[in-house]
Amino acid sequence: MKVITISEASSLLEISRQRLQQLIWAKRVKGAYKNEKGWQIPLYGNMPRIIRGKRGPRGTWRVKRRTSPTVIHVNKHIIAANHHKEIKDPVIAVRKGSKVTYCSELSFEGKCQIVYRPENKNHYGGAKVWIEVAPTTEILMN
Repeated sequence: MKVITISEASSLLEISRQRLQQLIWAKRVKGAYKNEKGWQIPLYGNMPRIIRGKRGPRGTWRVKRRTSPTVIHVNKHIIAANHHKEIKDPVIAVRKGSKVTYCSELSFEGKCQIVYRPENKNHYGGAKVWIEVAPTTEILMN
């Protein structure tokens, strides 16, 4: 059975790390355990399993599945700023919904497409070219 960290699980569930830690302490994350590296959360299928609480509304992570594609683009402003820095900042932006993660290298297997829209001004930080990756595709970032 594959296990993941709190950061990876919170990204999959589309909730904050703090909320996931609250669920862990309330013993509502099935199979979660702590080792010397931190919390390890098992995947059931492709998602962590959250045990329903006794009160309040049903959690949205059980119903909502991300349907918008993951968008990957290179931030030219960071590239320009890196010319003057000794330690370079990562320039590849990976957008999953409203969450943006920066990395220097990534790989993925699955369906994707490269999009060029020179009229783009408002989406994805004004990027003109980007890669759209299917929501079910696993992305490995370094």
